[in-house]
Amino acid sequence: MAHTTFEQAIFIAAPPEIVRAQLAKLMTDVKEMHPFVIATQHVKTTTAPDGTPIQHYLVRDRMKLGLWTIAFTYRVDMTVSADGKLTSNAYQSPGIHLYNITWCELEGQGTCIREYIEITAPRLLMKLTYKGAATAHKELFANLKERIEKEHISAR
Repeated sequence: MAHTTFEQAIFIAAPPEIVRAQLAKLMTDVKEMHPFVIATQHVKTTTAPDGTPIQHYLVRDRMKLGLWTIAFTYRVDMTVSADGKLTSNAYQSPGIHLYNITWCELEGQGTCIREYIEITAPRLLMKLTYKGAATAHKELFANLKERIEKEHISAR
């Protein structure tokens, strides 16, 4: 297995509480925001030892490989901590795991969203997995920024 990480940050011109609220409900409308997601299905809710709810989802995704587009389903377990950090684990066959932590920081008159992702994948799939995840998450954050800023400005 191979391992790598990536990080990104994006400034959103809205208060942290608005950005955190949008992040917390991201899985309910991720197909509108994420370039590869076709559908999400909430499977169940469990509880971590510290009492934090863990939301379990099945996610249907698609990826373009040359002339072909393939679709696949994977599991995602997601928690939102008391301080607003969103943590998720995505498990996809064959042996791909993405660990993601996303959080908000007050920055000037808005919020900086920061994301850290660890990827574990078979060596032969790492380049494809990294490129797909990095591309998708950059577009996801850009879409999230556009949505939040549009809603925040029109709400003023």
